[in-house]
Amino acid sequence: MLGQLWTRRAVLRRLGLLGAVAGGGLLAGCGGGAPTPTASTVASPTVPAQPPTVPAAVSTPARTPTPTAVPTPTARPAPRTMRVTTIGAVSDAGIYIAMAKGFFAEVGITIELDTGARTAGETIPLLSTGQLDISGGSFSAAHANAIAQGIRVPAVATKGSLSKGFGFHAIGVPKHAYDRGDIRSVADLRGKKFAVTNDSGMDILEAERVLASGGLTLDDVEIVVMRVPDTPAALQNEAIHAAELVEPTATIAIDQQGVAVALLRGDSLVQVIGDDFPIAGIFYGPHVVNDRPLAVAWMVAYLRGLRFYNEAMSSPERRREVVEILKQFTPLKNDQLYDKMVWPGLRADGRFETRYLEAVQEIWLRRKSIQQRVPVEQLVDFSFLDEAETQR
Repeated sequence: MLGQLWTRRAVLRRLGLLGAVAGGGLLAGCGGGAPTPTASTVASPTVPAQPPTVPAAVSTPARTPTPTAVPTPTARPAPRTMRVTTIGAVSDAGIYIAMAKGFFAEVGITIELDTGARTAGETIPLLSTGQLDISGGSFSAAHANAIAQGIRVPAVATKGSLSKGFGFHAIGVPKHAYDRGDIRSVADLRGKKFAVTNDSGMDILEAERVLASGGLTLDDVEIVVMRVPDTPAALQNEAIHAAELVEPTATIAIDQQGVAVALLRGDSLVQVIGDDFPIAGIFYGPHVVNDRPLAVAWMVAYLRGLRFYNEAMSSPERRREVVEILKQFTPLKNDQLYDKMVWPGLRADGRFETRYLEAVQEIWLRRKSIQQRVPVEQLVDFSFLDEAETQR
């Protein structure tokens, strides 16, 4: 019987019908115990001049074939589209690289970028209701308040930290005030206007530690909230007396336009506020958290983007490639700015130092931005990173 089956298989192979017969469970009809031979182990038998008659015993079996006799190919899942919000900053590099290099496509994910300029207070509700899937944004009191209310929108990875070699902020003061001798140090900021981008984010902890280096507190200055692109003009006009300048604005205001002087910049700032100081993170919406295979797949691609970014810091060729990618996705098109500016810290393992989230909540409480402290383990969930690491 087995010899008849091999002959029939050879005939059907020649007739192009083998695929159709294989699904009919012929082997199961013969007992299902012998393994299916492969082309590499079975020599092709001689095909007779006339096709042999298939005995009735080999026709459709009376019993139902064993489900494992003919394996069904696993279908590749359909691509998933995920809506991700970014601000068009260099610190979004991990996302942009993963898009441009096809890392997301390789895990079956298509990214739809949402670039609307929103505060964290506006973004968190969109995440919680599923209008956004993932947000790359600043750590904020709005995030802590959402967690306190039982909305699961954890920070799952870094999206920019101030660290040694990657201190991409500067504390700038008006050049005219510096030249006149009015403001030469942090101690000279008493009673002055100090601009931050968010007074209920990590910026306020950065400002507190900067002021403490000059013997001042937040109460000794007037905190002003101002958009980053507006700060160079405000410094030039002396509408403000100090500002947290984020790259590339720091390079523009200090090096290109010459309207500001840095009191602290790069590693000197990191030394004051602490190493691996997190500014922004990646946040998952509740529906993404609950779809763990999707959440982990996204993280696998993002980690590849972060690693490529870090490799580019020591490889001129890859660095040029990253610059070209960033020029596609951000408003920063000037090659000279990329050469001069301090790049943000994006750890290759995706993590950041979480202790700063405890410290900043003390300030948020004092300023009544939050009503209660939230444990860090509720604010941050690195388990997606852990699982993604195993799938590299």
